[in-house]
Amino acid sequence: MLSNVELSTMAKDNYRYRSQIIVQILLVVYVGLTVLSTVLLKMAGMNWFDALCHAMSACATSGFSTKNASIAYFNSPAIDTILIFAMATAGVHFGLIYATVTGKRSNIFRSEVTRWYFGMLLAGGVLIAVSLFAADIYPTLTASFRYAMFQFVSVVTTTGFATADSNTWTSFAVILLIFGSIVCACAGSTAGGIKVNRLVLAGKMMRTRLRQQQHPNAIIRIRLDGVIQENEALHAVMIFIVTYLMFILAGTVFGTMLGVDLTTSFTGAVASMGNVGPGFGEVGSMDNFSAMPAAFKVSNSLLMLLGRLEIFGLIQIFFIKWWR
Repeated sequence: MLSNVELSTMAKDNYRYRSQIIVQILLVVYVGLTVLSTVLLKMAGMNWFDALCHAMSACATSGFSTKNASIAYFNSPAIDTILIFAMATAGVHFGLIYATVTGKRSNIFRSEVTRWYFGMLLAGGVLIAVSLFAADIYPTLTASFRYAMFQFVSVVTTTGFATADSNTWTSFAVILLIFGSIVCACAGSTAGGIKVNRLVLAGKMMRTRLRQQQHPNAIIRIRLDGVIQENEALHAVMIFIVTYLMFILAGTVFGTMLGVDLTTSFTGAVASMGNVGPGFGEVGSMDNFSAMPAAFKVSNSLLMLLGRLEIFGLIQIFFIKWWR
């Protein structure tokens, strides 16, 4: 049941491997991507220690840096580009990456979800870059795209690295970053959030509903990557999205009750549920939660656990008698 809540059909199909194959997938994808990123970061100017730490952090989408200023400390376009590649790749379903590397038919290039994922990353980065350039925040469109793409990929993949203070960016850029922090990357990756899989299915369900209103007698089946989705799976997707947003609302309301401003409360809840890291306001990309009230830290810690364990996985622990 928990796998039905967490994963789309695409993700579940890749998780039907035997334990030996799953270990092989992790070794090939995770270790391989980490080693490749480490070598590239070393070539870009980092020392071996920093290169390994940041490569491991990027591939695990965990966001821990050896520098207080995060990636902004290095101020290197080459390092930014390498980490964008590592973070974006780590946001793809590991089974699909493995299938692509081993030459299987079901690979990244044939995946509908992956196309939506990379399309969202590119569109978000371009739109934010244009917004920053138009507002004269950065002198050139190239610089705007560099910072915009890095920050957007960082929040979508829930890595949480930072190269700039996004609190100073335009309102349009902030809205897109918040959207990315809610949706996040693909199921079967190391990222948190609602997942692109669920967003795609939700969009198809809304389109199907409109078509059924026009043609009440039509039987319309929803497909994802060519696979027909059962009603139970579609129902679970909508329940998850609604529950996810309700917990963000609860975290926001609780934060404002403690005297925290609305922007900090809301984006703090969004960042915690998605395990993204930075929010906005007093918990921006160049700040942290250290100055927040203790109760706010506790509530957001709970949100982090709920988001990381896909909500229902944690809730069911408190209802063990249902398992019998």
